[in-house]
Amino acid sequence: MRKVLLPLGVVLLGLIALTVVIPPGSRATGIRAIPPTPAGAPVRPPMPTVPPRPAFSVLDAGNPNVGYGFTMALLGDNSRAASLGFQHVMYTLGWDTANPSRGVYQWGDADNIANAAAATGQRVLLRVMLTPAWARLAACSGSNTCPPGDPSDFGTFMGALAAHLYSYHLFDYEIWNEPNVSDNWGGLTPDPVGYVGLLRAAYPQVKAADPGALVVGPAVTTVGDLPPNAPYSAMGDLAYLNGIYDAGGAPYFDVLSDHPYGFGDAPEVDPRTPGHPLVFRRVELHREIMVAHGDAAKPIWATEMGWAMDPALAGHPECPRPDWYFIWSPQQQADFLVRAFQWARSRWSWMGAMFVFNYDFNQAPWYPHPCFVFDWFSVYGNPAESALYSQTHYPPPTYTPLPTATPTPVDGPPQLVSITFNQPAFNRNGGTVTLDVVAADEDDTPIDSVQAVLTYPDNSTQLFYLTLVAGTPQYGTWHMEQTLPPNSSGADEVYQFVITAIEAYPPRRTAVSDTYQIPVTPWRFWDVPGSFWAYPFVEWMANNGYVSGYANGSFHPNSSTTRAQLTKMLVLAEGWPPDNPPDPTFADVPPTQPFYSFIETAYAHGIISGYACGGPNEPCDPLNRPYFRPNNTVTRGQLSKMISSAEGWPPGNPPSPTFADVGVSNPFYGFVEAAYGHGIISGYACGGPNEPCDPQNRPYFRPYNSATRAQLSKMIYTAVQNRPTPTPTPTITAVPSETPVATATALPTATDTPTAEPTVTTAATETPLPTATDIPTAEPTVTVTATPAQGAPSGKGKRAP
Repeated sequence: MRKVLLPLGVVLLGLIALTVVIPPGSRATGIRAIPPTPAGAPVRPPMPTVPPRPAFSVLDAGNPNVGYGFTMALLGDNSRAASLGFQHVMYTLGWDTANPSRGVYQWGDADNIANAAAATGQRVLLRVMLTPAWARLAACSGSNTCPPGDPSDFGTFMGALAAHLYSYHLFDYEIWNEPNVSDNWGGLTPDPVGYVGLLRAAYPQVKAADPGALVVGPAVTTVGDLPPNAPYSAMGDLAYLNGIYDAGGAPYFDVLSDHPYGFGDAPEVDPRTPGHPLVFRRVELHREIMVAHGDAAKPIWATEMGWAMDPALAGHPECPRPDWYFIWSPQQQADFLVRAFQWARSRWSWMGAMFVFNYDFNQAPWYPHPCFVFDWFSVYGNPAESALYSQTHYPPPTYTPLPTATPTPVDGPPQLVSITFNQPAFNRNGGTVTLDVVAADEDDTPIDSVQAVLTYPDNSTQLFYLTLVAGTPQYGTWHMEQTLPPNSSGADEVYQFVITAIEAYPPRRTAVSDTYQIPVTPWRFWDVPGSFWAYPFVEWMANNGYVSGYANGSFHPNSSTTRAQLTKMLVLAEGWPPDNPPDPTFADVPPTQPFYSFIETAYAHGIISGYACGGPNEPCDPLNRPYFRPNNTVTRGQLSKMISSAEGWPPGNPPSPTFADVGVSNPFYGFVEAAYGHGIISGYACGGPNEPCDPQNRPYFRPYNSATRAQLSKMIYTAVQNRPTPTPTPTITAVPSETPVATATALPTATDTPTAEPTVTTAATETPLPTATDIPTAEPTVTVTATPAQGAPSGKGKRAP
């Protein structure tokens, strides 16, 4: 994103591809002229024949769970994004690295992206850009954002790429990034005709290789209305989009991609408001251009959107404040993202997938943290993460937008914008519930007070007045806290909240919410009730001290487990004394690492090894020590191997494989068969998507799916119970009135893990995960946006979009 001062006070803001490195704290110093496209540029090839495009219908605006996506940095964070309800991820693939010379392809990055997405069942929007040196236009040959001299070279590459990834059936393709900004067009004047040349070359090649893939373009970013033919570093987004249609580009993309950033305004601000040209709703003007050109049948995807935080308000006052609209607090960013999704889902039937920029750039080790400029858009670890979780899991049935910047003489009623509880339930110990309410009345009669009526399990009630902690009575956040006592009844004890916003007198109208229920459960972990299939196994693990939960009383039974966490559980379950050698075995597990002694103990007993040094971000030290990758997610195959090794079971070798997807050549074959022979695993019945039944109707094991905490609890429990030396049957403590499950059941249904699994060639190609823990340290906050009733409620490597 860069700020350029324009005539008549117009401000230009646009997101620049991260392949152009912006030093932290750097500022644009003025308007930069750009050289025109030279007269000697190669003549574009004739328009190719295009296969018929299938008809597209707009998405159902009433379905709030359609099309949530993130722009991602780390492949290992896909599962965490999926747990938030985001089933689309976007990565950037560099044409220059994948096709370094004519006819030579290097698919490592593409395969890593594909395997990671297949493991989580997410769909990938793959942005392709960056021209290799051999294919660049001569006028900008020194820049990898330079367009190709011959667009057919790009078309050939896109055909090869789509053919290579066809078997995954997971990919759509965005052609280039923000070509209306000169930095993404080799420093040349943005050229809609030249961009259409890329679309014309790529579209038929992609469709021939993968008819089901969508071609997405032109990825235009909002920059405002610029004087025509002016020598600025961008072309106005409206003019550029009209230029795409005027150049005949309509038949060569299936989805129009757009970057509707919010900049310095709330998501509801009308783009027609004087003085507010750069707003989230500017995409409505782009839609009008599509309709005017007869292209209304296509959807729009917001392939980048978001609001940035002020570093000082995000806890880093030492970081320079970039020359952008970094004026929002982390909570405001969260609020605006939720409101943007709600506006789109309530008002824009033509809007498809929406990708928040970005999810985890603040975790990518190749960026200079903590002051890297795109950290302030990141959702990972910020309030926006739990707010978006609540939006996808607890969407409001309808949405009433806030007043826009357009003045209105009408004195409207108060509004409950959002209602946020710190967690949806509590375990048997009770705890402190916190409630944050965003209330608004932006006219002459602002909010006078916000109240909450709490109904206790015995039907007694108590009135609380919330405290204004941020903002103003016109638009602010109101807060309360109340301790909920431990559960003493053995059944759910439900606490009910009704929130009321009251405006000033006169007329003192009110906005009243629905009733929100927060139960205090009788269970050790509120998300593992006695009816849950893995309850007895989790209880046994907890009783023996092999697992604990999170500070908020949850267990996250369906979350993945890291290699370090599993190692600790196995060492404790085996009863091995800790090993603390003075010299670490693994380069990435120093003695200060919390799991050091468990990892060293497991290594001493031969149940883990490691990865040879020398791979990406894993340099060799003088001792050439291997890497353990403690924060990588454990797969079901790895889990079978580690448990089998810990128990000392010899590899299984039946006459024919038990599972259709674990043949004798699979590196985990012997361990999976041993685990099956000892009764600690079962599998998934054949017949599901991409899992056809063979003549023996063998089940599928899905060895490369992530192993959940519930699954590993069952497997460890069953392994210990099946040891040759009899041991006393563990006591499973049940809460009164609940009968614990007495026997182990089959693994959960296919909905617990993705239905398709990628082909993994060797363990050495495993992609490093971020250094942050794989599982959140606290349960996602439940955010509910109330609707007023009567006025009541880049890919793998060092590239990024």
